[in-house]
Amino acid sequence: MNSNKKDLHVVELIQKSIRMGNPCLDFSYERLGDAGAVFLARRKDLSYVTQLNLSWNELTSKGLEALAQCSSLSSLTTLILDSNEIGDEGALAIAESKTLGSLKVLTLTKNQVSDSGGLALIKSPNLSQLSTLDLELNEIGKERLTKFPDGTAISSLSRLNLRRNQIEDSTISDWLQTGAFIPIKHLNLGWNKIKNTGAAALAKSPMLSGLEQLMLDSNSIGNAGANAIAQSKHFESLTVLELHDNNYDQSTAKALMDLRIRILIKKHLKGTELNLNGKRLENRGLKALARSDLLSGIETLSLRNNYFDYVGLEALAQSKHLPSLKSLNLMDNAILNKGAIILAESEVFSDLKNLNIENCGIMPAGILALAKSSSLKNLEEIILNKNDIKDKGLQHLAASQNFAKLKSLMAGDVSIGDLAVKTLVLSQNLKNLEELRLNGNTITREGLDFLQDTPNLCALKKIDLRRNQFLYEDCIFLADSPRFKNLEVVRF
Repeated sequence: MNSNKKDLHVVELIQKSIRMGNPCLDFSYERLGDAGAVFLARRKDLSYVTQLNLSWNELTSKGLEALAQCSSLSSLTTLILDSNEIGDEGALAIAESKTLGSLKVLTLTKNQVSDSGGLALIKSPNLSQLSTLDLELNEIGKERLTKFPDGTAISSLSRLNLRRNQIEDSTISDWLQTGAFIPIKHLNLGWNKIKNTGAAALAKSPMLSGLEQLMLDSNSIGNAGANAIAQSKHFESLTVLELHDNNYDQSTAKALMDLRIRILIKKHLKGTELNLNGKRLENRGLKALARSDLLSGIETLSLRNNYFDYVGLEALAQSKHLPSLKSLNLMDNAILNKGAIILAESEVFSDLKNLNIENCGIMPAGILALAKSSSLKNLEEIILNKNDIKDKGLQHLAASQNFAKLKSLMAGDVSIGDLAVKTLVLSQNLKNLEELRLNGNTITREGLDFLQDTPNLCALKKIDLRRNQFLYEDCIFLADSPRFKNLEVVRF
């Protein structure tokens, strides 16, 4: 495309977009160039435009200066300028613009902005509503500045992305001195050249006390820097810390895991309930959790789907910080029978009222351990779903006085049949049972007859018998039986 045809294409493209009146103008990959940016800026009325995407357009600072001076862009809230050739002059033009005061999101990924341009944007008195600034893949840190812009950082600026620049320890020190990070909640410094001194400077700075997310992955931080971060007194607000792909050893990794656990507890603790489901803690995380004095006072602890086994559970069972624990959820962790034995033998779990060990690889021997426990005698609810405990496991449970306080028994998909039902209805230890869930097993009409005729289970209010081996007439029997009609909930 020759120059004249390109210019004509640019003019037609801009005019067509403007005629449509769309508040979101997307010119990405259109190669408008500086001439196109100048033509766009000269349009009489762009006051309806709130989002402008000019990424991959061969823009330089010259084209950006024209846009920054466009008086009708006063409603613009999002400006995307990724993958152009914009340098510090362009960044300064935006920072000094009198018409871009509504801007909230500014992305300049893969340009040529250095420290002076970046700090000019961060300290701009005109961009008072800016909340997100993306300077990934620029030239931050390439050359150390000798003079920094005056003023304070924009108070609304909460997200700053400096990933994949050339930031070294000296850059961190200089930027901290300027106060550039004070309002930031999310700071991304990944894939730079930060070492121990820079990491320690971050850790020691009270200016980062409001930081919630810190990304430092893929730098050159060793034990000293990582330990400084782990022991920092200024990261009390952190909820996310990324430090993988650095140069610290296992002892430091332990300290960082302790920090991660403190962060998770502070983020997810609600009153006396701590929910850490799906955090992929693994055994290392469980050990750190057990060490944390922040567990003190927790009554409900949920650890579902965290990829730990009996080794992690054993650490928790030895914790000195769980005197108040009443409810424990271990669902979807492969603790196996060894884990059940640990539960049975630990004094830490002696006050448990609710125990969820669904899909934990428990077999009859594990139930026997719980049944013979000298400390686990206060359970009011136990969830055994999706374990291969078989009839033998239910026999161990029914025969034990440890379950005399049980109000809810959930044993769905546990490979039991009529023999297990018979054992349950004959038990003298389940008179407080109010809820019984036996869904997904091989119970037949014989099991129903046991449930129908038993004088025990006198407190029963709810029963779930779905997905068993009932015939049509068995379902009719269930629906018509006075015994089951008197229950609050019957599912079959």
